[in-house]
Amino acid sequence: MRQRLEIFRHHFLAWSIPLALVVLNVAWLSAFGSGARLRAADLENRLERARDEHARETALLAEREKLWIAANENRSRTRALYEERFSTESARLTAAMREVKSLAARAGLEPRTISYPEERLEEFGLLRRSFVFNVEGTYTDLRTFLHLLELSSSFVSIDAIQVRERSPGALGVSLRLSTLFAAEADPASAASETGP
Repeated sequence: MRQRLEIFRHHFLAWSIPLALVVLNVAWLSAFGSGARLRAADLENRLERARDEHARETALLAEREKLWIAANENRSRTRALYEERFSTESARLTAAMREVKSLAARAGLEPRTISYPEERLEEFGLLRRSFVFNVEGTYTDLRTFLHLLELSSSFVSIDAIQVRERSPGALGVSLRLSTLFAAEADPASAASETGP
């Protein structure tokens, strides 16, 4: 046994250098391996944060796209409302007057005179035309008229109703209805804008 150990002592450099290299390589590999594991864990964390950020940004983008679509839809509906329902007074006034009179007659309320005051709503580009009239009839006639107005496809709102009892079963009713029109350009202002 001693003889074997003597060989190692005489040839110390022959075995100690490779052993030192093996030990150094093992230490370097373990250090590099733990560093690589740390770097891999860090990269995994950064990747997870990037995925979370991407998911948040995607959700935010989807929400903004929904808002953009809703805004475009609202713009087109508003344009359709102004062009179709609130078309210009010259295009729709006669039909609106005829419909109000027809509905009142169907309900048994015959207006004798109707006044048509108007009001400009400049900030909205609209003109409010009112239908003011007095009628006589029963409560049932008034309810029928209001129901027919609700069923009408025309845009007519009820602004005021005043009811007085004339005689038992007969009422005197003052009504103020109105409808909106898209304001037409005033010829005088249009001429002044174009200039001489």
